[in-house]
Amino acid sequence: MERTFLEILPLAIGAAISPTGLLFVMLILSGKDNSKKSALGFVLGSTLFLALLGLIIFFTAKPVVNSTNHPNITSSIIDIVLGILILAIVAKSVFFKKKPKTDDPKKKKRPYPIMGFLYMCINISTLIPFIAAVKIISMNKLAPWDGLAILLVTILITMSMIAFPVLITYAMPHESQKILGPVNGFMAKNGAKIGNIYFALMALYLIYHGVMGILKIV
Repeated sequence: MERTFLEILPLAIGAAISPTGLLFVMLILSGKDNSKKSALGFVLGSTLFLALLGLIIFFTAKPVVNSTNHPNITSSIIDIVLGILILAIVAKSVFFKKKPKTDDPKKKKRPYPIMGFLYMCINISTLIPFIAAVKIISMNKLAPWDGLAILLVTILITMSMIAFPVLITYAMPHESQKILGPVNGFMAKNGAKIGNIYFALMALYLIYHGVMGILKIV
């Protein structure tokens, strides 16, 4: 169990790095009418999507991969493909820079939990490492409850950056702006660069993980 957790930890941390999600939550918190509840709803909606996706992958990845002629090779190839996809995202971010879309959520009429759910549906930079991590959990030989426990921790780590402003606002309502102001400014300026560097390392980790899996078989 410990080995599996350490194996997926870099991916879970990478999935947590979501500057756009953080800025979006900060924008929600800047509102006046029930801003804390709205931000909490957004976070819960995002968490619900990850939980549903994680459970689907957890229970289906192993049977699907094992149904192929060479399950171990298939699993390793999936890691390599996901690593290449992450490198493609990094390349797109570096060479085709776009300002993150953080439209004013106060103009949205949809409920915030639904907005959070839909946001996570399209947050590819979070989904790819998250999917890779859950696939590894599913494929490793773990007791069902151990696997589910690691899955739960993976979800919590993945949501940590987006949830951080909300937790601080509830825990320290008067001092929260002193903490969140500098964090917001730093992430707005440097979040994309930090994300790209870590994503590149994470992609190489996944490719290495897949290549080593194939070499063990060969």
